[in-house]
Amino acid sequence: MDLEKLDDLDLLTALVMGESEAEPIEGKIAVAQTVKYRKEDKRWPNTWKGAMLQKGQFDCFKQRFFRPVIIKHDWGNIVWKECKYAAWGVYNDYLRDVTGGRANLYWNPDIIEKPNWDWSKVTLLNKIENHQFARE
Repeated sequence: MDLEKLDDLDLLTALVMGESEAEPIEGKIAVAQTVKYRKEDKRWPNTWKGAMLQKGQFDCFKQRFFRPVIIKHDWGNIVWKECKYAAWGVYNDYLRDVTGGRANLYWNPDIIEKPNWDWSKVTLLNKIENHQFARE
């Protein structure tokens, strides 16, 4: 699993696939947008790759959860094409914000009831299908 070798767009597509493949297109776009907003925030690395590969940030890139299928180009798979569309649209600044206010955090409340964040600094923004989006 050498994710460093992927270019930014392929890595973003893999992240969207790994984190939100079962979500509707709006949810896929919102997941990609959280990476963009992190990259623009001084608390995270200021590159796409840096924001995506920062240790401990995205479960789909953690060794115990990683699935090689997320990094394969599969133009015959509608879900992969949606992930590619979401990644491309966000990466190229083509899509409007759907997170509800430049979210830089998200989680699935069905999997993690309440992440270990400083909740006095977190503003809940939008819920799209299974993901709750927030801004710190």
